[in-house]
Amino acid sequence: MKIAVLPFEVNTGDDLAYLKQSLPDLLSDRFKAAGYSLTDPAETRAAAARLGAMDASKAREAARSLGATHAIYGSFSQIGESLSVDAKLVDAGAQSPVLPVTVVKQGLINLLPALDGVVQGVSHLVLSGDTIAEIDVEGAKVLDKDVILMRLSMRKGETYDPKAVNRDLKTIYDLGYFDDVRIKVADVPGGKKIVVAVKERPRIQAISVTGSQKFDEDDITSAITTKKGAVLNPKVLADDINVIREMYRKDGYYNAKITHQIESSGDGQARLNFVVDEGKKLYVENIRIEGCKSLDASDIKSGLAVKEKGLLSWFTKSGVLKEDMLERDASYIMSYYGDHGFIEARVGKPEVEIKEDRIEVVFRVDEGPRFKTGEITFEGDLITDPATLADVTKADDLGMDHQYFNRSVVREDIKHLGAYYNNYGYAYAEVDVRTNVHPDDKIVDVIYVISKHQKVHIRRVVLEGNTKTRDNVILREMRLADGDQFSGEKLQRSTERLNKLNYFSDVDIEPVPTGDPDEMDLKVKVTDKATGKIGGGVGYSSYDGVFFGGNVGENNLFGKGYSTNFSGYVSKKSTNYTLSFLNPRMYDSLWAGMAKAYAIKSDFVDFDQDTVGGTGGVSHPLGEYTTAFLNYRLDFYDIKDVKDSAARDVKKSAGAHTASVLGGSIVRDTTDRLYNPTRGNVTTVLLENGGGVTGGTDEFIKTGFEHSYYQTLFGDLVFHGKFNLGFVGENFNGKEIPVVERYYLGGMNNVRGYSYRKISPQDSNGERMGGNKSLFTNLELIHPLNKDMGIYGVTFFDAGGSWKEGDQYLSTPSLVHGEMPPLGLYKSVGGGIRWISPFGPLRFEYGYGIDDLYESSHHKFEFSMGQQF
Repeated sequence: MKIAVLPFEVNTGDDLAYLKQSLPDLLSDRFKAAGYSLTDPAETRAAAARLGAMDASKAREAARSLGATHAIYGSFSQIGESLSVDAKLVDAGAQSPVLPVTVVKQGLINLLPALDGVVQGVSHLVLSGDTIAEIDVEGAKVLDKDVILMRLSMRKGETYDPKAVNRDLKTIYDLGYFDDVRIKVADVPGGKKIVVAVKERPRIQAISVTGSQKFDEDDITSAITTKKGAVLNPKVLADDINVIREMYRKDGYYNAKITHQIESSGDGQARLNFVVDEGKKLYVENIRIEGCKSLDASDIKSGLAVKEKGLLSWFTKSGVLKEDMLERDASYIMSYYGDHGFIEARVGKPEVEIKEDRIEVVFRVDEGPRFKTGEITFEGDLITDPATLADVTKADDLGMDHQYFNRSVVREDIKHLGAYYNNYGYAYAEVDVRTNVHPDDKIVDVIYVISKHQKVHIRRVVLEGNTKTRDNVILREMRLADGDQFSGEKLQRSTERLNKLNYFSDVDIEPVPTGDPDEMDLKVKVTDKATGKIGGGVGYSSYDGVFFGGNVGENNLFGKGYSTNFSGYVSKKSTNYTLSFLNPRMYDSLWAGMAKAYAIKSDFVDFDQDTVGGTGGVSHPLGEYTTAFLNYRLDFYDIKDVKDSAARDVKKSAGAHTASVLGGSIVRDTTDRLYNPTRGNVTTVLLENGGGVTGGTDEFIKTGFEHSYYQTLFGDLVFHGKFNLGFVGENFNGKEIPVVERYYLGGMNNVRGYSYRKISPQDSNGERMGGNKSLFTNLELIHPLNKDMGIYGVTFFDAGGSWKEGDQYLSTPSLVHGEMPPLGLYKSVGGGIRWISPFGPLRFEYGYGIDDLYESSHHKFEFSMGQQF
């Protein structure tokens, strides 16, 4: 079809008179964009000028003279904002009627859409005989016809297009379900009938795997996309073979070959069999860092994710090639060199050499020259003198000591300088770094460029998510309030304090811009968690044996932060009932108040003790991390059923007693979280006075000191060290120290590996009498075995001893039974597992006592568990 676009009569104002010349050109462009062939514009204008005023016969004559199949002419009118294009289409080869096309639009901006409407109208008139009247599918037996129909671009009622037929033919064949696809086109009343004729590939009746030793058949068939009952698809099958091959590669079988066999029954059904030739499992036997001359290659390899095969590869999985980690390792090597002065070092793409019996990985390094750290300077907005800023950084130390340049140190300095400025209110402070490299001297000068921007104050602290906990309980833990100057350190501390409340499952403090660069809001988003508990339990511990317990408690009563709990515990050796209450911030002040009442029956090694009593106390912080406690304890207890083998002082203590004790302590806690800390310290200093002005039968003065230290060593490995020192002495009236206040060590809570309360000085008859001095230490390495489940592994070294009056700390007095080790310290080593499980806290530890202890074995399994239901 070839169209001659003839001039249009233009009925408009003078401002649109130009359309008389340009309208045919505009319409020609729209026809050309729609794929039509057009006559030469110059020849068309000449023919129109020769014929004069246009009508149907002249338009036909023009079309024939120009070699066109059709001609179009008409008029364009503007009435107000209304545009009207009245086009007439004539056929050059016959005296057929003129076909009108009229399009009306509003506004001159719609001129081109109006011309597009003319093109669409012409297309409809010319091609109306090629409309798709019907679409059908033949040969589909297993697959539903809709699977084919929905992928066709042709639709019923649309104009038939041979190009669309070819395109859809390819689309259907590329589905992969058919051996043959044909599209048949026939004329029917109303247009064209399209029939897609397909020949389906066989349907999979069964899938099997042969030759696989490493993986079960179910493991393989569950991993692939092809399933029983599906139509065999070569593209999907190829993908499945790659999936199986990748399974073997990830487990070290890099030479595994995967093929397939199809057993057809001839009735459209087939059996698919994957054939596996696993080959030998290959390990990374050698990692070469070629070009490594100045550094120790073994040090570099220790930090790689891909490891060489070792003696414990069967357990650690070292030696298995992790292909997705190779690029990471190349980046690590580049970073390692950058941290050791090689600022121009380059590392090539990792090369993997898979051989018949092993894998070798090669990293090629171009070290380049090695640079030392030069002068460290500061530019920009300095809020203090350079010497003070130098104390914040570590690169300054490298420069003074003429050490090699270290990129990681510079990156850390950027963080520390930013944090330093944050703490002075510059929340948006930016720290950039510029280096001056002296190639001849092999020195790198470092310039920290600081932009402090404006100081920022807190406009408002906004709370979200606390459906239970009251606003004041959250706000009193915040170290930033409305109107305060921003501080990054205080922001972090606020997060720590809210987490330590243990009222929330999630805490997030988000700085929010306000539109004023001098102000920001703090959005405190928390998620309340269940803080109440009620239930009963049964458990077992190595000392008490089977025990039964129950408790009712709430750690955030009424959402006010009150803590109250009632618990009961019964076992073979002890019975304990306790009722307690704590208000951590009385009237939102800094004062906390607590009270506790209890009734306890205990079966110790040498005697039984029945106690009824209670404690009450207050506390007040002495700073951000330190709290002072003052408490009073009143106990009425009875010592009975004293064993004949008990020490003389124990026998003398039989009977009723009253302990009236006034005590105070100071606790400093800088740990990062309440449970399983990863850094920080807890230090406790204790002083108690029994008797004297407080009355009671028990007279003593007791002091204690304990320090716990937590530090992440690397990764998730945490070191925990505890040191405990205790002393109890006579009160001013000179009465003997009560037996229940003396020190007995041994068991899970001090020196593991020795029996409960068995570490004790002896009297003249060789019986345990308890010491007036004690010292023990625990050194632990703690590592999460499963973070999500809260399972931790621990290895430990314990040491501790107890000494009586007249003996000094760390002395080695003689014993009636046994021999005390050097310094009087009984030592043990061991390990265990800790789990905060759904059944309650679980602790399983094995300790081996290094030193001999009379009537105690050298090793001890200790286990405690409680189940709540």
